[in-house]
Amino acid sequence: MARPATAARVLSAVLRLAERGGPNALTMEGVAAEAGVGKQTLYRTWPSIHALLFDALATESAVPEPAGSYPELFEALKATSAELASEPRASLLRMLAAAVQSDEVIARQFHTALLQRQQQQFARVVAADGLDKPERATELLLAPLLYRWFLRLPPLTDGELADHVESVRRLHRPD
Repeated sequence: MARPATAARVLSAVLRLAERGGPNALTMEGVAAEAGVGKQTLYRTWPSIHALLFDALATESAVPEPAGSYPELFEALKATSAELASEPRASLLRMLAAAVQSDEVIARQFHTALLQRQQQQFARVVAADGLDKPERATELLLAPLLYRWFLRLPPLTDGELADHVESVRRLHRPD
């Protein structure tokens, strides 16, 4: 297991490499060289470039954790949408999404390291907002963002996003 300072240096190196060369620049050799560590240091902590990428993206996530109000929920969804549209993150996430389709281990890592964490954050806010079935409401809130990202469609505008959030809130208000 890498020491915390070394891990931080490595995860930062992953993102710097991706910034300069995109997903194709990410190799264990390249990351080791960029971080100034040996490949064995990487392999002791991360079994693959995908595992390394998961940690780097999870650590560097720019999406704030909303605290429980509608404005914060809207802003968090807006930040999520912006993050999905920004490079190199969009390309890196697409790289992982492609790997998820063919590798069960990567799929589990993706769900645990990235998706599940974000869903739990939003579910807490949805529950605090008084909506029923917070997990289902969260899926409905995130689905159009992920759909548009996956198909490379333009992100929702602020007005479309506000309308979407209100629709989900109306749908999941307790009777």
